[in-house]
Amino acid sequence: MPELAEVEAVRKQIVKRMKGHTIKNIVADESDRWLFAFVDIPEVRKALTGAKVKGAGRKGKYFWLELNRKPWPIFHLGMSGNVALLDPKSKKGAHEKIWGGAKMWAERDQDLRERLHFCHLILECDKGFEFAFIDPRRFGRMWLADDVWEHPRIKQLGYDPLLDFPSAKVLGEKLAKRKKAIKAVLLDQGLFAGIGNWLADEILFHAKQNPHTLASKLTTKQISALHKSILSVVKRAVEVDADYERFPKTWLFNERWGKSKTAKTSKGQKIIHEEIGGRTTAWVPGLQV
Repeated sequence: MPELAEVEAVRKQIVKRMKGHTIKNIVADESDRWLFAFVDIPEVRKALTGAKVKGAGRKGKYFWLELNRKPWPIFHLGMSGNVALLDPKSKKGAHEKIWGGAKMWAERDQDLRERLHFCHLILECDKGFEFAFIDPRRFGRMWLADDVWEHPRIKQLGYDPLLDFPSAKVLGEKLAKRKKAIKAVLLDQGLFAGIGNWLADEILFHAKQNPHTLASKLTTKQISALHKSILSVVKRAVEVDADYERFPKTWLFNERWGKSKTAKTSKGQKIIHEEIGGRTTAWVPGLQV
């Protein structure tokens, strides 16, 4: 579920709170063949131990730590991943998960070391600071790269709405070649880096567009509305650090979950759930035409 907004929240918090810290020790689940499917734990220890965090980067749903030496670690949160930070300066005195509102995450958590089946990697830093990678469903992955931007996982990504999004004209030229439902096309990371299922539904809701419409059939006016919606929805979600309780009350997000047959928007419009492009889609036929 973590999409561009959630991953950008992770990046921002790493820069804000982890920058300048030196990684002193690596605590990892030696039997974890999921997070470390593409890199061995000994390699991780060698690369990260003693390195200083200079910043963090992101493209699409991938993020990485920028260190004072190479290689750098790249992460993907998968379906349920998150990052928790233990900051001795925090009044909460516990590992704090970065994305999601209070309805999804409890403020305090039991010691992550007692839950290593969920917490697969801890970077112990100086001054008692810790970075923990949490992933209950185990779809998260990690890589090491000397040049992040040349790494195959990053190079294959398309336009990122926060980094390099094209003009409406260029977007229209790209969509004209896609003879699939626009909902399915929005989920193509080779074109829209970082847009996942809930963002795609929210974007189409605000653009008032039917998710079944073929991308190649969108009019110039529809493409302009879609372009505007992508940028505005992503910007708003990022501004509140993907804290769902701070999303506008009028957003589809607040009512789209659960596949309820009686689901309605804040204005009383009926929400239906269908499968499009292999993913559950929530939309409002009375608005999205």
